This record gives sequence, C-alpha cells and structure tokens, in this order.
Amino acid sequence: MMVWLAVILAVIGFAIVGIAVWPVARLQPRWLAPAIIAGLILLAGATYLAGGQPQAPGVPYQQAAAERRAANPADLSRDEQMERLRDILREDETDAVAWAQLGRMLARSERELEAINAFQRSLHLELNARTLSDLGQTFMNLNEGRVTDDAVAAFSEAARLDPDMPEPPFFLGLGAFQSGDVDEAEAIWLGLIERLDDSDPYKILIAEQAFQLLSQPQVNAEAVEAAAASEDFDPSTRIASMVQRLEARVASGEAGFADYLRLIRVRGMVGDEAGGMAALAEARARFSGQAGAMTILDLLYAALQPDEGQSE
Repeated sequence: MMVWLAVILAVIGFAIVGIAVWPVARLQPRWLAPAIIAGLILLAGATYLAGGQPQAPGVPYQQAAAERRAANPADLSRDEQMERLRDILREDETDAVAWAQLGRMLARSERELEAINAFQRSLHLELNARTLSDLGQTFMNLNEGRVTDDAVAAFSEAARLDPDMPEPPFFLGLGAFQSGDVDEAEAIWLGLIERLDDSDPYKILIAEQAFQLLSQPQVNAEAVEAAAASEDFDPSTRIASMVQRLEARVASGEAGFADYLRLIRVRGMVGDEAGGMAALAEARARFSGQAGAMTILDLLYAALQPDEGQSE
C-alpha cells in the first residue's frame, strides 16, 4: 500500500513540473492543470485512507513496545520503564495505577510539571492517598521545598483518605512551621510520633526531623543582619544572651517543649555538654507523660551519651 502511495505522490510531483514547463500546456484551458493535480491528490488520499492507519504506530515501535512489555521492568532503564508505562497508557488511558507510576518516575527524574500532570490524570480516575501525597511532595519539589497551598490541599486530602499514612501529616506540620506557627507544627509532629508503632522506620526519621526543626533558635533575621553589620558584633555574646533568655523561660515554668530543645541545642553549640545534659534531664522529667516528646528526648539522650572509648 505504501509503495502505491509513493508512486502516486511521485506522479503528482512530475505532473506539477511537467505542466509548468511543457509548452503545450499553455494551449490547454487554465482549469485543466489544477484539475489533474487535484485528482491525483484525491487519489493519493483515498489510497492512504483505504489501507493506511494514521493513528497506528509503525512496525519498529510495535516491536520495541512488545519487547518492553515482555521484559522484567527491573531490567529496564528508567527511560525504558517510563516508555513501558506510556505503552500501557496508549492502550488504556483509564489505567490510574499506570498514570501514578509514571508520575513517580517523572518526579524522580526532576520532571515535576510532567509528573504533576500524570498524578492529576491518575487522581481524576481514582482518588488515592499515596498518589495525593506524591502530588503534594512534587508541588514542594517544584517550589524549592515550600509547602504551597496546592501541596497543603493534596496532603490534607491524603490524610483524610488514609489517616495512618505518616507523610501527609508530617508535611502539614512542616507547612505550619514554615508559616511561623511553631506550636501547631509541634502538636502535629508529636501527635504523629505518638501514633506510629515503634517498629515503623518513619517514627525515628520524623522524630529526628522534628528535633532539627523545633530546636532551631528563634531569631529576628533583620536584627541579626543589622547587628552583624556593626563593628562591635560578637556572635558569642548573642549566643550567651540567647541561652540566658531560654534559661529564664525554663526557670519561670513558661518554657514549652521546643524551648527545651533549643536550650539543649544551644548549650551544645557553646560546648556546654554538662548543661545540655542537665536541660535534657529536666525535659525528660517534665514531659515524661507525653510519648511523642519522650521519643525525641530518648533519641537525644542516646546521641549525647559519651562513647565507651571516650569515657575510659
């Protein structure tokens, strides 16, 4: 069929050139040449429509697709795995699982916009907590780690569909932390850590991340920048002042869990290991009834214990 189509197209080309240069053509009616060309074009189109398949992939593609489908996905490269998923979706665009898998692979390839489109295609077909969580994280990756409104919406819906999934509440807590609501972030994270089983690897990871974030000293960036520009700026003096303020809050009974974490961390920064351990011991006594808080404090206690080799 394609051979005949090629012949017809060649005839059209020769006809155009011949009509243009053949002297006798000047003696023919003006409508004859266009009519001949139009007839040949119609014949070519009819030939193609009769035997061609405009939407069908070529034989080389079909062979490659068959080989990808038959292969073990683990033996394929990332690009081949993505193309395999596209093969599946070309046959069935309603495969929500394939769309979600494609989205994850695109996200790992840092092709966030394509990944978001794939996740949304999947969610349009079937709501799924894992896919919503992956969508939220992709929104974050696209925005340099910021928990945007789109990400919050995705995480919130994921948490509603599957309250036991740890990632959505963690990132919702991170969104609260980034917006300046440290108390809300603390409440979300401690509640999440308490709900997780001790055998869940996410429990330790989230506890470590919560400590790293909640223990960050709260400083006025503009004030620090202005002070740093002055000639008498002394970082050690500012750190000492920070320790004094935290100690005063602890002594007054007004300190929250995050204040204790900051005090432990800042004392470690100035080399006051004994002071850090004392603050840790006081925190363990005060928050002994809160399982989430104790998980973080127990990790800190284990981390701050001197090695056996150092104690000898």
